[in-house]
Amino acid sequence: MGDAGPKGRGVFAAGRIARSTAIATFRGAPKWVWDIPKELWPYAIQVDYDRYVVPRRNSVGWYINHSCDPNCVMSGLSIIAGRDVKSGEELTFDYSTDVDWAGFMMACSCGSYRCRRKIRAYRFLPDELRQRYGSSVAPFIRRRYLAV
Repeated sequence: MGDAGPKGRGVFAAGRIARSTAIATFRGAPKWVWDIPKELWPYAIQVDYDRYVVPRRNSVGWYINHSCDPNCVMSGLSIIAGRDVKSGEELTFDYSTDVDWAGFMMACSCGSYRCRRKIRAYRFLPDELRQRYGSSVAPFIRRRYLAV
């Protein structure tokens, strides 16, 4: 973990990471969003409609940031390297690939040349971006939108 500038703390590769390497897995009993203290909502990952898992405090899952041009993707309830990652590079994934609550929106500070300025639910992603992510989205999103 380290300083990620305007994003706060982030997760950085300690060495080269090969594509498809597991970065973090979200475990724990899924809870209704209303059963999770509001201050923990920014850290929760959506695992089904109205069900969330909060990662262990100070874990990789706790600190991994969003990017509109991520180097990691969703695979089941895990985040894996979506491409080879260089040592020292910040590990990021697109938060839109694990959220499908229509009311979700947050400002983006990823700094990528692909920055969308706002992070919204998967349902609002452009078709081209959905195609690029393919099945690398949360399982509940895959079931609803990709019929897999």
